[in-house]
Amino acid sequence: MRVLFLLSFVMLLVGCVSPINRLNAAKYHNWGLEAELAGNYQLAERNYERALINARLGHSPDAGMSMTMYNLGRVKGHLCKYNESQQLLTEALKLEEKVTGPDSGITTMRLFELARLYFDREQYEKSLPYFARGIPAVKKLGIETSDPIALADALDQYSIALEKTGKQQESIEFRQEANGLRAKNPGKSAQFKPVSFPKTCQK
Repeated sequence: MRVLFLLSFVMLLVGCVSPINRLNAAKYHNWGLEAELAGNYQLAERNYERALINARLGHSPDAGMSMTMYNLGRVKGHLCKYNESQQLLTEALKLEEKVTGPDSGITTMRLFELARLYFDREQYEKSLPYFARGIPAVKKLGIETSDPIALADALDQYSIALEKTGKQQESIEFRQEANGLRAKNPGKSAQFKPVSFPKTCQK
């Protein structure tokens, strides 16, 4: 399974042809994934950066570029390089919308990552449009059945962001929806549990 997972990343970066830059992009991307899974964000960042350089030099398909920018953007967020993170995640979102459409599962991953990046840094106003797009999109994809508690957690965050920006009635409605999902799914826990971005980083 893990081999197939890594091969899928290789194909996204390499495409139909496989010049050396695209193969190097896939290699560095996989090393970045391994470093990230091990919790070594600094090493993951270096490998993802090299993957992105090679992907650009090799004119990798947009799907591979989106994936690499997304992963590099997430890692930079965890390293408190917030401006770079926001820029990369935004570029990844724009590319993914072209590749798989505005409401695809992969696009929603980009939307929620930006929502969480702003939410975790208490930039609630900036998080709102991404929650507002992401939540209806994942509902269309069936998350209320496949992972209702993860949806409830996202609704909680959206509710908090709305409350913090003075939108009290909307906040109450989404909090009630989250509570309703938990009441309908007693004993369940979220299958997807995102890693929070740090508000500050120690030097």
